Order: sequence, then C-alpha cells, then structure tokens
Amino acid sequence: MKIKTLTILFSILSIITYGQSVSDMLEKSLGAVVTVGVYKTSFAKQSLGFRGESAPDIAYEKALSLAEVSSAGSGFVIEKNGKFYVVTNAHVIESASDEEGSIYVYSISREKYEMILIGGDSFYDIAVLEFVTNPGEEISTVSFRKTDVRIGEKVYAIGNPLGEYPYTVTDGIISAKNRVRGGMTGKFGFLQSTATLIWGNSGGPLIDEMGTVVGVNSQIAFADSPDGSQILQSQINFALEASLSERLVNDIIENDGRVKRAFLGIELSQKYGWDYTTNYDYIQVNIDEMPIISGVIPGSPAFSVLGTKIGHEVVKINGVEIRNLEEALGELEKIKPGSSVYITTRMDGYSTDINLKASELKTTELEHIAKYVLDQNKDILVNYDHPQVSFTMRASNFYQHDGDEIKKFEMSRGASSKYYILAAGIVSDQGQSMWIINDLKDMGAALRLSGMSGLIDFYVLGEGYSVDDIELLRQYLSGDESVTKSALWY
Repeated sequence: MKIKTLTILFSILSIITYGQSVSDMLEKSLGAVVTVGVYKTSFAKQSLGFRGESAPDIAYEKALSLAEVSSAGSGFVIEKNGKFYVVTNAHVIESASDEEGSIYVYSISREKYEMILIGGDSFYDIAVLEFVTNPGEEISTVSFRKTDVRIGEKVYAIGNPLGEYPYTVTDGIISAKNRVRGGMTGKFGFLQSTATLIWGNSGGPLIDEMGTVVGVNSQIAFADSPDGSQILQSQINFALEASLSERLVNDIIENDGRVKRAFLGIELSQKYGWDYTTNYDYIQVNIDEMPIISGVIPGSPAFSVLGTKIGHEVVKINGVEIRNLEEALGELEKIKPGSSVYITTRMDGYSTDINLKASELKTTELEHIAKYVLDQNKDILVNYDHPQVSFTMRASNFYQHDGDEIKKFEMSRGASSKYYILAAGIVSDQGQSMWIINDLKDMGAALRLSGMSGLIDFYVLGEGYSVDDIELLRQYLSGDESVTKSALWY
C-alpha cells in the first residue's frame, strides 16, 4: 500500500514539476517574440530576454494598439555576431514601402522599435529585420535547434493571431516532416504540426520543450467544402524547419540580404491538362509524366552540355530519382554555387549522364532568365534599351482579368501599342502575390517565383495613359489556357 501511495505521489509531483518547467520555458521564450507591424505599404511586393518582472506580468498587463498598422504578423529575435535581428515571414513585410518608418516591431513591454529590412527570400517566405536603435533590456533571444525533431515531439507556437492577441501560445506535436507546399514559394522543408496557427501567427517561432526554435511558422491548411468555400484545418499547420531557416537567415545576413543559389541555365517543365469525369467534374491528366528539359538559356553553364537534350526527361539529379517538377526543385535547391551537378536524362528509353558545374544566381543571371522567357512570346517585342521593362504588343497572346472572369485580351488600342510592366506575379481567388518590376532583374525574380503555377499575371500601363488605366493581363506559359505548363528556370 505504501509503495502504491508513493508511486502515485511521485507521479503527481512529476506532473507538477513538468508543468512548471514548461511554463518556465515559455515565460523565458516570450521575451524573444515580437509583433511586426507594417505602417507604409507599396502597391505591390518587394521580391524578397527579459529582466525584472515575469514575462506574463509584462506581456498581458495592457492591450497592444495596432490601430494605424496596415498589416501585422509575428517574429522572433536572434543574436548573431553580437547584433540582434528579427526573423519573420517574407509575406509579412513584402508590401512595405522603402520609406523610413515603414516597419516597426513591438516588444513584450509594448516598446516600439523601428526596423530596417536586411533582406529575405520570397521563395521560402523568410525575412530578416535589423533594429535601427539598440533594443531594450526586455528583449531576449532564442536560438535555432541543431538536431532534427522527431515525430510526436511536443512543440509550442507563439505569436499574435489576428493581430489582436499578442503572446498567444498554442501547443501540439510534430505530425510530419519535409512536407511539400504548393503555390509559388518554397516546396520542401516544412514541418507539419498540430500547434494551431491563424492569421497573424506568420513569422513567429515554433519551439520545443527546451525553448529552441524548431521552425518558423509560415502557413495554415485549408480544404474545399461542398459549397466551394474554404475551411480552415486547425490541426494541419506548417513551419519552415530550423536547419533550413538558419541557413537562409545566415545567408541573408552575410550576403547583402539575399540567399546564395546555384544557376544552371535550364528550363524544366511539366504539362498537364484537364478532363471531365462522369460527374461532370474536372480531373488532372498528365501530358508529361516526367519533368522535361524544355529549354536552355544561351551562355549558361548548361548551354553547351544540355543544349542537345531538349525534350529529354530528367530522371535523376545528383543520383536522386526524380518523379515530378517539385522533386526536381527540391534537389536543385540543395546545390551550392560552384559545385558539380550530375543530371541523368532519358529519351526513348535510353539514359544519359551529364556533368556540369553550377555558377551563382546573381543579377546578370536573373536578367538572362527574364530575356529568355520574354523572348518566347513571339507576339510581343521587348524593349531592352529602357530600364523599365516594356514591350510593344504586335498580336494578343494575353488574357485579361475582368472581375471574376478571365477572357481573351482585346487590343482596343490597336497593334504596336507599347506597355510598361509595373508588377508581375499571380492573382488568384486566395489573393494576389505581385512583385514590383523596376528592371529586368526584378522580372527574372518574379518569373522564378511564379513559373511553377503555369501562368504569370502582369500589371501593365499603356504608354501615354494615366495610372487609372492600369490593366491586369495574364499569360499562360503553355500558350493555351486549357493546358498548364509548370515551368522552373534554374
């Protein structure tokens, strides 16, 4: 009886101690979490501790006012080389203006700090901010975890859901790893957890029971209801895993605000169409079963070795089997500039191993991507002598957004009309991801971010017209609205 009683008492004490240790950890972590507020926005996106009182006393004693904020999200503070930085999602601050006073963060004591955007990566949806002035003593820091998480491991999400409930903590478990996310940004490297996220949590940390960051909270899952509306799936939440996040953050800080990427100079694509089912619904029908080398950019590392392989399937990259364009992208993202790349292609059942050396994706390479893609559209003549990307339309190969309808664009202004591209990206039912186009480099970045969707939208302004006459045009990369050509330029 005594043994049984002692066992029960020990169990109770263990539960109490565990609960206290988790609370202690969370209280310590709160001081590293901030609310990110964007005060001044542009018309499109840029292609990109505590001491003293206990944390809960400070965090929840007053309401945080975000009345003048245009958009808000979450973030967390790290320390690198003796400086404090805030990590958040790119989509939280992409629309911020370049003007001073556009981005601020609020600390646990509601202190307001102006921030500078160091840089980011729209592909993986991550950004790094720097404090204009040294932060106060209420600010603490967190670190990225160095080891992999395990399925079933307990995790906690901290953030400001809806921009109204700062320092909200939700808990859950790691339910899956290395998830693929659709859309225009990063595909692999996402953790799936049951720690509930909602709008405003974006950019906040997902932490383990030791208080280290296992991921950057980035996305929430939705499902289509029978009536076509979107239903939030509160048990399916995504965070960019720590090892990848830390590598990206280090690159951004050490490489003038951008992530180092390899450049090969190839266009990979995969086509699919749609067919009716017996219930008059659509199903996807693959036209290309495997990714195809559909183009090679002149002067690139791939030009001399893959120029004769147009139409070949890509079956392996660095020895890893490839089944679709997303898997090809995942392997290409692992390649470092200057390294050797081994690509296995196949045509008519015969395989060929190709070896080439990757260069680095910089401004010139982005310009080459833009020129290559724009030149594929034979119905436009691009003016490369003007810094602002512009073209003369000789025939209409575009579609036009007309309310909820996409219809063939009618050239009411006649042939040879000149248009300036102001922004490019994707407009969908879920919103728009449009990136400002100042030059050909920006055009290349927007194409890389949008190509996997199979189309690209443009905000264009006809020469001699006012801003009230901006039009939203769409180009299907396949040239046929009934066929989707997902494209990847790498």
